[in-house]
Amino acid sequence: MAELALVINIIDSVKLTYKVAHFIHETIQSARNEDAEHQEIAENFGRELVFLSSFRSFFEKGRGAIAYDQALDEIWLSQIQQVISRLKQDFSEYEDYATKNASTSLQNSTSSLPLSISSTNSRSSSTSRLDASEEEKLLSVAQRLKEGQRNVLRRTKWALFDRQRLQSIVKRFQERNETLGRILQFAMAFILQQTAQNSQGLKSLQQDKDAVALGLPVWAEIRQIKDQPERIDKDFRIANSIVDTTEDASAVRLGNLCTTITKENMLGKDKIRKESVLVEYKTYPPAPEGISAAERQIQDERINARVNQLAGLLSKAGSNDLGTLPFRGFVKEADRLRYAFVFDIPDGTRAAKPNSLHEMIESPTLSQLCTLSDRFNLASHLVKTMGTFHMFEWVLKGFQSSSVVFCSNEHTAKLQLQKPYLAGFEYIRPASGSTVGQPLSMGEKTTLYCHPDVQSEPNIEFGKIHDLYSLGVVLLEIGLWVTARGILQQARLRPSKPIELRDEYIRKANGKLPLRMGKSYTEAVVACLESRHKYQAIKPDIFLNVFDEEIAQKVSLKRLFR
Repeated sequence: MAELALVINIIDSVKLTYKVAHFIHETIQSARNEDAEHQEIAENFGRELVFLSSFRSFFEKGRGAIAYDQALDEIWLSQIQQVISRLKQDFSEYEDYATKNASTSLQNSTSSLPLSISSTNSRSSSTSRLDASEEEKLLSVAQRLKEGQRNVLRRTKWALFDRQRLQSIVKRFQERNETLGRILQFAMAFILQQTAQNSQGLKSLQQDKDAVALGLPVWAEIRQIKDQPERIDKDFRIANSIVDTTEDASAVRLGNLCTTITKENMLGKDKIRKESVLVEYKTYPPAPEGISAAERQIQDERINARVNQLAGLLSKAGSNDLGTLPFRGFVKEADRLRYAFVFDIPDGTRAAKPNSLHEMIESPTLSQLCTLSDRFNLASHLVKTMGTFHMFEWVLKGFQSSSVVFCSNEHTAKLQLQKPYLAGFEYIRPASGSTVGQPLSMGEKTTLYCHPDVQSEPNIEFGKIHDLYSLGVVLLEIGLWVTARGILQQARLRPSKPIELRDEYIRKANGKLPLRMGKSYTEAVVACLESRHKYQAIKPDIFLNVFDEEIAQKVSLKRLFR
């Protein structure tokens, strides 16, 4: 158990910070009806307040024990203390006002009323009762006085609660809560690593309202999909359906899901329902020649089980805003040796083929839409998304810039750059397990993103460090705003060995990235390309913190100005 004094200090700090945050929220709420532009601010702040409240309750119930490992708990408790201290500092200019407001609020109900009214209830009705007309007049005066006090209070509040300042506070609140959430994710990943077979732990989380509010059961469910695929109780196959799409090389295609609707009445005719959907195709190898029907069936069942496991992961990720498209199910196309994975069109977006990051970089028109801030936000999002999957022992195998897609706003048709989706999951699999899809084909496009060791030794076990290499290449593309193929062409390089390409990436990163994206961003990219953390990658509890500190934090826009 971590030091008791540290735990008590954190609990006290969280309580105080929550009180100030609650006061801020109440003030925004009071302005919401008078100023429509504060509606969204109030809602966003309210969500963060609920998260902090749930964190406070969850932390207190655990009495400071996060991962139930003393060494790790002390590290994470120290980080929590830093986050809460920064949040308290963020709210510091509101703290004095909140305290004064709390001390005077109890007096408002009586101090704003004339003595003759506020004391009426304590007097004898036979000697002190005012007649109806006098009481009505005094009540009217009291109401005007009270409203005057509210106006003075409102003007004082808006010195601190103007729209721009509130937006800044909400943003910082979101960032602090996000950090707290990441710490909880790390702890959850460690706990599940130690108790992979403990289904009772998952059930307890699902029944804990604070854990649910913090999103913790999702991580346990994702881990269970990996460790216990036999517990997946849903068949994600879409019955009586075919998929119609254009045949191109895009990771995600626009298509139609055509489902046969059978009439119960014998006289009725079947109908075909068409829905616009997004589709990814995942191929699988043919059965070896000469095997028996029984062996062929066993192979089919094994492939179907692995596909359903991947479907379970994508369903859970897509419905919990983990950076993937909203998943519907899959359709098997046995004649073409592939599965069509079907995704719904995300809410608020057009029914159109998404644009990939690779297409954006190569298109002069689309490139103009992406600002420096957008590029940093995109890099941060991709790092955190990959980190989330790694946290629960899933690797993406085959990650590249064409795997990142953007949908368009349904009203403006503009690309939603703030919400990229990870797609092209042809090779995603548990860190220890067989791959869904055929082995990587070492064509030019694949080799540009593939770790040299994987290219040199095709039978090597694919791991997180190989994913990080691919991530490093994509981060380099974002930083230079040039595709990997473009980097190769600029260098006029025809590498005869995979390591020569890697060395060229590192040269470009060290030579050009510092001026464009800053020193910290460059360090993160080079760390990925050099596989600098390959030894930590095999130790989940260590790797999580290393990944966060050495990669995730360094691609943040904030680091550009340090």
